[in-house]
Amino acid sequence: MSEFSRETLLNIIETDHVQCGDASALARIALAAMDSEPVALQPELAKVIYHFRDWNEGFPVERFKADYVISWMLANYPPMQPAKDREQVRREHAEWSQATFGNVGPVGPLKHLSKEALEAAAEPGDLSEWADMQFLLWDAQRRAGITDEQITQAMIEKLAVNKQRKWPEPKDGEPRLHIKEQPAPVVPDEKDKTVDADDHPLLWSFNEGWNACRAAMLAAANCSIPMISDKWIPVSERLPESNGMYFGWDGKRVLEVYCFFGGFSANQFIHGEITHWMPLPAAPQEVK
Repeated sequence: MSEFSRETLLNIIETDHVQCGDASALARIALAAMDSEPVALQPELAKVIYHFRDWNEGFPVERFKADYVISWMLANYPPMQPAKDREQVRREHAEWSQATFGNVGPVGPLKHLSKEALEAAAEPGDLSEWADMQFLLWDAQRRAGITDEQITQAMIEKLAVNKQRKWPEPKDGEPRLHIKEQPAPVVPDEKDKTVDADDHPLLWSFNEGWNACRAAMLAAANCSIPMISDKWIPVSERLPESNGMYFGWDGKRVLEVYCFFGGFSANQFIHGEITHWMPLPAAPQEVK
């Protein structure tokens, strides 16, 4: 910071005439600034400072004193730099992501999004978590080749659908079914249990696994969700301790869902958020 005499400032304050554009006001600002760290000059204050020259027209001594203080303030408190706009941040993130991760698809960012969403739910006031979610959404959208216009149109259509649905009373922090009236789960037909001599051994294993999954779905269908059974675990109580495939209930049907860093993901048939889960049945023993 350039040398500027405290005595000079005090003298300007004491000898300045009381008028519309007195230099003493600027001198007081500069005097207070001496005891603090340099900061950016606010745009509004910068405009006032420039007007001081015009206001002191016809008062040579006051004009000189005002210019003296103005020159010091502008030298030590430069104008505030404009903040980056949202689109500029978006472009910079896209360039960084492309250079860092290359030509990957949208699945990775979308799966990572579930982890960031859980972290944001734990600390809603942490804006860095919100920023990470926005970055991941931008990245997945860009990598999927979806435009903002397409997203906007999809939102308009989806909002119209949501407005027609019957929603339960909101309950903060608790997973809930999105729709009040839930149809029964869709259970597939049972596979043939008989084994013919010309059947491939893998077919036997596949049929056994299929029927085991079907049995689990029937067990779920015979219970009242979410008062389901001791086999089903509410997401609100705990999540799987390791990544992998599990059975999940989305309020409409039983799905095979993948747990990834504390969040569930499924395919396009998922109806809503996963509220309950259970481990897959043990793999059938190999036929010898």
